[in-house]
Order: sequence, then C-alpha cells, then structure tokens
Amino acid sequence: VDREACPPPDRPAMAIAAPRRLLLAATWATLGAQVLLPAAATAVARLRLRRTTSSGGGVSRGGHGEESPSSGSRTPEGVTYLIDTLGRFKAFAESSKAELAQKHAEEETQLQSDIHASENDEVRAALEQSVTSNKESLTENTRIYEEMVKFSEAMTGVLKGAAAKGTACDDITCGPHATCTVSVKGADCVCNQGFVGRGSDCHAPPDFLPHRLIPGSSDLKAHDVHVCVFSTSRISVVFRDAAQGDIGRIVNGHVRDAGVAEFSPPEQFTAPNEMAFSPVVEGMEGNRVVIAWRDAHQKGACVMRVALLGTTGIRGADTAITWGQTQRFCDSQSHKMALVSLPEGKLAVLYSDKANTAVENTEESFGNSVLASVTASGAINIIGQFRFSDHVVCRLEVTKLTPSSFIVAARASAAVDEMDATKTTKQEATAIFAEFVENELIFDPSPVNLEPGRTQIWARGVSLIAPNTFAYAYQDGLEMNIKLAIVEVDPTTHHMQLVQGPQVIRDGFSHYVSMLPVPYSMSDPHTLVYYEDEVAKTSMVSVCTWTSSTKLLTQCEDFPWLDEKLRSVSGVHLGGGKSFFAFAPESGVPYYTVFGLSKK
Repeated sequence: VDREACPPPDRPAMAIAAPRRLLLAATWATLGAQVLLPAAATAVARLRLRRTTSSGGGVSRGGHGEESPSSGSRTPEGVTYLIDTLGRFKAFAESSKAELAQKHAEEETQLQSDIHASENDEVRAALEQSVTSNKESLTENTRIYEEMVKFSEAMTGVLKGAAAKGTACDDITCGPHATCTVSVKGADCVCNQGFVGRGSDCHAPPDFLPHRLIPGSSDLKAHDVHVCVFSTSRISVVFRDAAQGDIGRIVNGHVRDAGVAEFSPPEQFTAPNEMAFSPVVEGMEGNRVVIAWRDAHQKGACVMRVALLGTTGIRGADTAITWGQTQRFCDSQSHKMALVSLPEGKLAVLYSDKANTAVENTEESFGNSVLASVTASGAINIIGQFRFSDHVVCRLEVTKLTPSSFIVAARASAAVDEMDATKTTKQEATAIFAEFVENELIFDPSPVNLEPGRTQIWARGVSLIAPNTFAYAYQDGLEMNIKLAIVEVDPTTHHMQLVQGPQVIRDGFSHYVSMLPVPYSMSDPHTLVYYEDEVAKTSMVSVCTWTSSTKLLTQCEDFPWLDEKLRSVSGVHLGGGKSFFAFAPESGVPYYTVFGLSKK
C-alpha cells in the first residue's frame, strides 16, 4: 500500500441489492404514540426500528400484533376518560407554550444586555449568534406545542365520532407498517408512526429535514467535514473551506432537545494563507477541543491546535473560543490522521510516518503516534512517539473500547513471515488494540486481519457496539460490496477474535463507508453503517442487530436518510439513541441533521 494506492480507482456502476424487508423510518414529531410522555415535546428525527411479529411481513392489528377488542368492550366511560386526558394534555401544551415564550423573552433581554456590556468583538459575535439561536429555538418549540394542541383537538374529535359510530377493526386487514384505527369515517388503516403513504402501502420517508450548519453560508464550500461530541451534547465541526483558499474552519455548539442545534459563527483555525486538509477534531474534559490537520494535500506538515470554549465566563458565550497553542509534530503527510482523547488530559494522534534508513536514499514507512498532554490553559506538551505498525498504513480510523483503550483500524501493507519469506498475510483490513498505561501508549503486537488473503480494501469505519466488542465495516474494491465483521476483545489478554463475518451488507460501490459507536445502547447492541448508494445517488444507513449470546448479526436493514449525493459527511452518537450528522452536498454548503434509533 502506498500513497497513490489508498484512494480508489474509477468506480464501475453496480447493481443495487433488492430492498430488504425491514425499514427504518424517520419522524420529526412523535406526538400521536407518546401522548403522556415528555418526549412528545421533542422534534428529533427518529429512525424507527420495526420488527413485525407475524410471518411474511405480517398483518398489524391494534398496533401491537394483537387482535383489537370488539366494539362491545369499548365503554363510554373509557372514551370519556381518554377525552378528559386529551383535554389535560392540551392544557399542558398551552401553558408550556406560554411559559416558553416568557423564558425566551427573559433570555433575550439578558443576552442583549450582555452584548451592550461586552467590549470584545468575538464575544459580542458569539452573543449575537446566541440571540439568533434563541429565536430559532423559540420558533421550533412553539411549533411543537402548537402541534400538540392540534393533535389533542383532532384526537378528541376522532374519539367523539368513534363513540357515536361504534365501529371496530375486527374485519380490517392492514398492510405492512400499518395499524387499524377508528376515525370519524369508521375503521381504517393508517401508517405507523414514522412511515408515510396509505394504509395499504406504507413506507419510510425518503429523507430527513436538514438544517444549515451556518445560516446564510452560500459562499462556503465545505470539504473534509469532521465532527466530534463531548460533554454529552456539545458539538464541534471542522472542515476545509475550498472557496477561501482551503483554509480550516471550526463551528462549535450544542444540540437542543428538539433536534435543533445552536452554533457559534465559524472561526478560522489555520494561520493566514495556511491550508487545512483532512482536519479531524476531538473534544476533551474541561471544554477543550483539539484539531489536527496537514497543511498541504500531499507531503504536508502535521499541525495540532487547541481551542478553549467558554473561558470568558460571560453568560451566553459558552461557545466563544480562546485559542491555545499550535504544535507541528510531523511532516511528509498525505493521509488523514486519527485523534482519540484519553484520561488525565492526554490525547493520542495516529498517522502514517516515514524515516530514513541505514541504506542511502531510502525511507521506511510505518504507523506512528504522538502522545500529548493538553493543559487547561491550552498548552500542548508532547510526551513521546509510539509506533503501532512496522508497515505502510493509511485510511486510519479509531474507536474507544474503554476510557483508556481503543482500536485502530487501518489499511496496511502485507506482513512477511520472518521464517519463510514466501508466506505473506494481507493486512488491508487490519485492527490493532491499543491502551494508555502509565503515560505510555502500548499497542498489541498481534493485530486481527479480516481479509488475510485479499487486496483492494478501501473506505472503512470501526465502532464499539457492546462491552469488549467492536464492529468493522469496509468497502471491498474487488467484489464491489460493503462488508461488516464483529470482533471480540478478551478484557484480560486483549486477544482479538473474529466472531462474525465478514458478511456482505450491501452490493455496489460507495465513496465513503463509516460507522457510529453504540448507535442504540450497550445493553441492546446494534451496528450503524453509513454509506452512499452511487447508482441511486442517495445517502444510506444500514442497521443490524447483534446478539451477544448467540454471536449472530441479524436483521440488517438499509434505509435512505437523505435523497442526495454528498461530498463529505461525518456522524457521532449523542447518547439515548440520538445521532448527529454534519454533511455537505455537491454544492459544498454545510448542513446538519439529528435523528434517533429506537425499537418498537
């Protein structure tokens, strides 16, 4: 593997696999099925993981695969109770809307006062952005409460009509992803929450609702987008702005309950006239953010910089940046690096390195890493360099197993048997265990190779899915498909064992293949792979269920989350089943979206 070999060659058009049985659906307001839950006041897009309980796609009755009660079991008292409950729900929504308006008015008054009091231009810009975000949040949440009121009124009318007609669902057969319900017109099939269409033909919606990352950002062209999450809901997004000489920009913010994020104005993290290719960002404790990039497309220098967020202490300016130290730590870089935060304010940067050998005019290539400490004041102290591979490496990805251990995924050159030079092991889908111990990085000398006999393994992603268990997805460039494998790590010996796959989850080529760690929960493991359908020009998500007891990967389902081809995309898991994606289509305008993964 050399520098030129890592990017894939021209892509041949491939046929798309037939749609799978199970679909994931998106919805921006889950009011109907969650009347009495606080989650009814959210507008987070949700991926609904549907499992049918009857064979062949099944018939859904009563909403849970059971027979609906007969009309005789529906008493007037029950209908009256539901109408009263809906009335209380409506009153709650109306009072909450009023309280929300008062709260936001007080917030804006305080922000305007802080703006007039501040003498710092950057702080004022951050405060003005907070004012704009405050108004957007008020509009979004007001809409939600208004929808709750409309829902209450509509359901009240349906219940009154149903009580008058006395119709039932006993003789109604609904299609997949549909449920029989009683409306003012009588029994009818309607699509389940998150699905669209008619009751006989329900399907997932084609895309989610995106938001502009930077309002009025038509003059930006975002390439190499990368995102990180820290402190539960804080978000940092970095990208290369191709419209402004390939400078590096960063946007910081946090995600609100309604799925709308508040972001600061973009700031340039590179020096004047300096470029930032393949920037990566990692958040740390104490609201410290570290960015690493190379300053040229090929053979560039490695640069690292620290940003401290909200150090001014001014209310409402928690995304304002105070810049820390800039550190150069390697050169001749042509590939994306990987960052991982560690305990005690430590950080590891992994990259492909070169060094001169004893033979004249020759170099050796290998996988290297830098361990550094990042102080509360933004200073960077290099502790040491640690090799993780004696082979040429590229396409580096990383996922944490524990706070102090992580997995490095890479494409590496073949390993030659020291006892027999004719025997080689392909390492184009390799994974290496690493651990932070006593101010050192320790890399296990025995990697796991998922395709020891194959070449042309291109884009990849790696993610934690369960305790001591990670998933590894990648593009097979020879067979032109996307594969997924599951690996378990012994918590004592750190020995890695391939326990499932690699198995094909999608046919065709994708410019990118990546994963989200723990997309649902550690107690109910799932994998989430995001990729591109090049033929249909849509952005896709594949979700599989992992059963730890049987060590089986099942129910892998594909879902289009955006009906558009993307230039760049990066995603993170927010917790609680919610995920955040930052992306840029062919236009280069950066967007974001939030959705969740849940089961019904």
